[in-house]
Amino acid sequence: MKPVVFNPVAVDDLEEIVNYISQDNAVAAEDVRRDLLDTAEALGDQPDLGVRPRFSAPRFAGIRFLPAAQYPNYLLFYRELADEVEVLRILHGARNLPPLFE
Repeated sequence: MKPVVFNPVAVDDLEEIVNYISQDNAVAAEDVRRDLLDTAEALGDQPDLGVRPRFSAPRFAGIRFLPAAQYPNYLLFYRELADEVEVLRILHGARNLPPLFE
């Protein structure tokens, strides 16, 4: 099992998602947080679970994404490194995704 680390941008994404949801429902926000963290943890055991996005730029080589287990509208973008799995972003799937990685 590889450790899973969160890029600072992914940490900000997670907090933004949780803060937004908690404006209406704090319990639901914590459920989403837990699901996102559990999904990320699963990547340490099976980093090949995700699929490769269809972004055309070569800088996206090696990036995969995985929908959250219980809230599949949220996508965890990550890459497998030699000794860890790095979560790069956590985004809602309805967003225009390629510009968010620039």
